[in-house]
Amino acid sequence: MPPVLSVSLVALLLAVAMFAARWPRRSHWQHRASAIAVLLGAALVASATVMRPARAGEAEVNNRPQLAADGGYIGSSACRACHLHEHDTWHQSYHRTMTQVVEPASVLADWDGVTLRSHDKTWNLSRDGDTFFVEMEDPVVMPGNTPGRVKRPVVMSTGSHHMQVYWYEVRLPGNVPTRLTGMLPFSWQVAERRWISRNDSFVQPETDPPQDGIGNWNLICIKCHATNARPRLDMDNTGLHDGDTKVGDFGIACEACHGPGAAHVQLQRNPLTRYAQRLDGDGDATIVDPRNLPHDRSTMVCGQCHGQFDYQLTTARRESWFKHGFPYAPGGDLLKDRLLKKDGEGQFWSDGLIRVAGREFNAVSGSDCYEKGHMTCLSCHTLHPHDGRPRAAWADDQLAADVGDRSCLQCHPTFAKDIAAHTHHAVDSEGSRCMNCHMPHTTYGLMKGVRTHRIASPSVQSTLATGRPNACNQCHLDKTLAWTADHLAGWYGTPKPTITGDEASIAAGVLWSLKGDAAQRALAAWSLGWEPARQASGSDWSVPLLAELLDDPYGVVRIIAERSLRTLPAHADLRYEPGMDAATRKVLKESVVAAWRRAPRTPADVARPAVLLRPDGSLDSDEFARLLRRRDLRVVRLEE
Repeated sequence: MPPVLSVSLVALLLAVAMFAARWPRRSHWQHRASAIAVLLGAALVASATVMRPARAGEAEVNNRPQLAADGGYIGSSACRACHLHEHDTWHQSYHRTMTQVVEPASVLADWDGVTLRSHDKTWNLSRDGDTFFVEMEDPVVMPGNTPGRVKRPVVMSTGSHHMQVYWYEVRLPGNVPTRLTGMLPFSWQVAERRWISRNDSFVQPETDPPQDGIGNWNLICIKCHATNARPRLDMDNTGLHDGDTKVGDFGIACEACHGPGAAHVQLQRNPLTRYAQRLDGDGDATIVDPRNLPHDRSTMVCGQCHGQFDYQLTTARRESWFKHGFPYAPGGDLLKDRLLKKDGEGQFWSDGLIRVAGREFNAVSGSDCYEKGHMTCLSCHTLHPHDGRPRAAWADDQLAADVGDRSCLQCHPTFAKDIAAHTHHAVDSEGSRCMNCHMPHTTYGLMKGVRTHRIASPSVQSTLATGRPNACNQCHLDKTLAWTADHLAGWYGTPKPTITGDEASIAAGVLWSLKGDAAQRALAAWSLGWEPARQASGSDWSVPLLAELLDDPYGVVRIIAERSLRTLPAHADLRYEPGMDAATRKVLKESVVAAWRRAPRTPADVARPAVLLRPDGSLDSDEFARLLRRRDLRVVRLEE
């Protein structure tokens, strides 16, 4: 029986059962009909569960990682018949599309007839029916040989929310196919519908040569972009030679959170077992429900991907990973064979707090709400919503419908009596939102600011010590750190640190934009376009800063600055083209500043020395140039 037909019959039979159950003064035949319908429905569900076919032709695939069941993992398709809502919501999430096999429905980018260029090399994109190709310089060249051009099919994609990157078939010398993949060194930006170089997609110098990324997906991305990952790599101290990579599912699928499902499906084939469990309230020990785990083990389910670890692998463990993947399964102890990482070039602030998005477990595990309380990821997030929101709105961040202040006040009810007395902001303002003060956007990822998951109070001392923005100044970008320190001392008795020099007289937003390192400048460019910050700080004074960031040494900073400028009506038509040369960028920057100078000034915009505005509203160019000369030009590479 086809699975769709099975599910339809199940729905019909369960409807009959519910009708019989609700009928007043039920007769003997109605009781029997209800029981028979439920049992038949359960049997048909089990039938649909075990009969769903695998991807057609998967056994013959030899040019990308292969979809294959193993170790009790049987794939998300086995879950759909019994858990239709859960499967449906997962299918509409961005977890599912973390990795997809390339086909017309999964490719978001403009493709056929497109030519991409970087560092004097070209990549020609084409399509033949349902197959997508890239023609390029051969990335696999034996020593002594001259590189030639090859045409390879594109076999997988990663991402679909903010950006999408693509992986092509790799052939070894002798034209031997392999399951290793190479990475197209460009990304498709979903919102702007344009291609940009991979270097411009991340905080890394645009001067870095384009990387082919051969084997990166098989060795690195597979850890979090697939379920039941088995790299099966031929790898030694001389490098990566080949691979027979297999996965249970592409993307983050059901068994990534609930563990291997084979035993569960086997047990639930028996309808009597299923309904006996329903009646006596016993759970099913063959499957994991993160909601029922202790709070630390529940959080570890998400942490397996949303964490940065120091694996401290022995040679044997490393070889085991290369062959079989990590042994962790949901419900287990994620930290049994690894430690949370607390330092590393580029990825951490100097006090050990993670500064890159996607590693929320590192941050939340140091929060009192987690360590002294019982907070889990599910305190705020829901993976399978039952509310009436459009699925696209939920999928954006998978937050529960009523998340926000309620999530905090359920454990801190005393503040609910008088919110304004605690926040010193109007109750309905952004300054009274718990997350804006205790989870500010001080983590960077996906070309934007992301909320830190280290729940803490604003601290000017931390900003001075690490350079990390504090919550107050990320809204009040036009105020100095000294201003913030005064308010925190007056409101909460927070000890005032010693503040001198620029930090005492110049707005924090100005300093981060002009003097910060590349990652600070990226956060500043995003913050200057964040609407709550504009409500608190105004926006006109920020235009010269954003114009300067349009000419930043890092391509990603320039793109973020463009996005922020385009949210202002006067610059809605601004077009920065990734890859612009320095001379063209300078002309664009000067045109933005010239337009700003011609615009009339309001009283709120003049005589504001903290944001470098003179009494007549003009820019203090000398001070602007002095701060720019002190820019932190250390190389920054944030590994997302």
